Amino acid sequence: MNSNKRSRGRPVGTGLDDGPTLKKVADMIVANPSLRPTTAIRRALDKPEPSNIRGLQVKWKAGKAEYMAEAQARRAAASTPARRVSAPYSPRSGRNIVEAHRKMQEALGPGFRAAQEMMNSPGMRAAQEAARRYQESPAMRAIEEFRNSPTMRAIEELQNSPTMRAMRELQDSPMMRAAREMEKVQRLLKGGF
Repeated sequence: MNSNKRSRGRPVGTGLDDGPTLKKVADMIVANPSLRPTTAIRRALDKPEPSNIRGLQVKWKAGKAEYMAEAQARRAAASTPARRVSAPYSPRSGRNIVEAHRKMQEALGPGFRAAQEMMNSPGMRAAQEAARRYQESPAMRAIEEFRNSPTMRAIEELQNSPTMRAMRELQDSPMMRAAREMEKVQRLLKGGF
């Protein structure tokens, strides 16, 4: 005789823990209060089937208050950045900026002072004076006049002329590159470099 008798009525559930799914549903509802529980259950499930939805609805009705309280506590505990109301920056951040600037000056002060001392040293002043005199020298004035002379303008116009452009293109053409390669090969064959 078989001692394993089936009990009457609906079978016992799967025994799976639906807590994480119901917590997810509660989080969705707390985030969007207009969301209905069944809609949230459908969104929380990967593959919503009617039997799963119905089972979660029953469990939701039984533990709704507990799940909602936990979700609200989680949402309240989540860190939210402070919003600025009217001022573009708070006085505290202004003080922080001033303090950071002061610390930066203290840290970099010796380096800045050394750089200033080097720039004001007699050797650097002499070099600056020599450069100024060189710029104002008759030789530099002559070079500047030559750059602005009609001769230099004519040379620049010649370099930009269509004839010179065509000659540059001819020198850079594949045919001329091949000719230069052939010349190198012939030199190597003759024993030269």
